[in-house]
Amino acid sequence: MPSTVPANQVMLKIKLGMPVEYDNVVIKGNLTSEWLRLPARAIARLPVEEKMPPSDETKLANNSIVIKNCIIDGRVDFNNTLFQKPVSFVNAVFLENVSFTYSTFNGDAAFSDCKFLKAGSLTGSLFKGKADFSQSHFKWPVSFIHTQFGSIADFSRTQFISAAYLSGCQFGGPTGFIGTIFDDYVEFFSSHFAGDVFFDRTYFGGDANFIESSFSQVAEFNKTILNSEASFEGAHFAGPTRFLGAIFNDTAIFVSTQFDRNASFEQTRFRGDSLFAQAKFNEIAEFVDCFFHKVTSFRESDFLIDAAFHNTSFLGPSDFTASKFQGSVDFGGSRFMEDADFCSVRFNGPADFSRSTFLEKINLQDTEFKKNVHFESCRINTLNLTRSRYEWLFLHWDSVNHLEKDEQAHQKLIDNYERLQWETDSSECRLACSNETAAEPANDYSWIMGLLDINRLTQGFALLPDGGADMDDENAWIPV
Repeated sequence: MPSTVPANQVMLKIKLGMPVEYDNVVIKGNLTSEWLRLPARAIARLPVEEKMPPSDETKLANNSIVIKNCIIDGRVDFNNTLFQKPVSFVNAVFLENVSFTYSTFNGDAAFSDCKFLKAGSLTGSLFKGKADFSQSHFKWPVSFIHTQFGSIADFSRTQFISAAYLSGCQFGGPTGFIGTIFDDYVEFFSSHFAGDVFFDRTYFGGDANFIESSFSQVAEFNKTILNSEASFEGAHFAGPTRFLGAIFNDTAIFVSTQFDRNASFEQTRFRGDSLFAQAKFNEIAEFVDCFFHKVTSFRESDFLIDAAFHNTSFLGPSDFTASKFQGSVDFGGSRFMEDADFCSVRFNGPADFSRSTFLEKINLQDTEFKKNVHFESCRINTLNLTRSRYEWLFLHWDSVNHLEKDEQAHQKLIDNYERLQWETDSSECRLACSNETAAEPANDYSWIMGLLDINRLTQGFALLPDGGADMDDENAWIPV
């Protein structure tokens, strides 16, 4: 059995500036920095459960603290405390609430492999050295709101069972959440990551809020699982961004998100709605070998360099309305299982849709292709080319099941085939247009005549279409 150490003994050492080192003991009582306002003699005489009134005065801890393999049976309250030297809690169990709000750690601070069984708060704190929370376990909600990390921040393989609040945080150095588990809601709203940040193989069980967060360097979410709604709305990725093999099991929101460097979502699965409306991709955007299972929206998005969507599956409706592709775009080999809307899109570079499949309708109404557009070896069920603008459209007529009726669009496509010297396509398209015009039905009034009794009509009467037999003779006929 581990021995027991009273909390006032620990606080007395801190007050006297003596090194604090404990291993495999039970610290009984409350550890509170308010005791540091008392003379050392008074601290030694205080009962372990003594409560001190709170104070806004900064308390000073000018000694190193190393507590390993210990159980702390009491509250830990070091609010507004300045730790001048390293602080280390390793494999410690905190049975009660833990608070380090508005405290400053001038040296390295470690809370690794710890278990926090009640609420935790480090709101407004400042870590000037390395902050290590790796492999720790937070059972109750924990708050890091507006906390500043000046160097490395390591939360790898940490588990947050309840909500975790990290909004407004400043991460000044490399930050790791590799293999971290967020079982509940997590909030990084308006947080800033100044160094590289890694969320590889992280699990988000509840909603993940990265709204208006900013990433200055590399940001990686590789093989990350986001089980509930994940919102990066208004976020800014200034460095390379990678979501390789990530899985979004609910709605993914990247509305008005800005990517300054390459953004790669290769082999990512979007199992809920995917919303990238008004997103801005300033360099290469890669959505290769992806699956979009439900509604996908890139409406009014800007792709300033190249965009790659080849071999991607859109299982629900996809909307690229009014987007702009400044460089080349590649949809080669992609599958669109429902309607694909490219209305009013501007393709300023080459566009490749070859080998793609459109099982429903592709809408290219008012779409502009400044350079060549390729649809070789594709399959299109229904195509709308109304008011579309292009010079060279490499689309064989036998790839289209139905072209929505528009005489100008038909003629423009025929002219396109003639420029390409695709004589077979030109003649087949012309023939289909002629047949469609000839097949237009004349005005047919037979359905009206079917409602009339011709014999009675000659006598000046019309038969009521329904219910006339059950009516009185006086009401069964109506004079014409």
